[in-house]
Amino acid sequence: MPRYLRYFFGGLAVLIICMPIAFIGTILLIPLWSWIEKTYGIESIGHSGPSDWCFYSVYALLSLFAFICVYLRLGRAKAI
Repeated sequence: MPRYLRYFFGGLAVLIICMPIAFIGTILLIPLWSWIEKTYGIESIGHSGPSDWCFYSVYALLSLFAFICVYLRLGRAKAI
């Protein structure tokens, strides 16, 4: 398999794996979202749970962290 396809499918796998983890993390951070709404007046908690931007921000941070970890792991593997 060509290298670019491995990178593509690897990146896609990271994004797919991060999705349910980000959902659970968003739910677990409800006290933070309530505090943000109370302190700054930014709508973050509704009657159906956290707003979309809460999930997107957790998902973006988690994906960024995962890609950095994978990148550092691959860089360390090549150095050995």
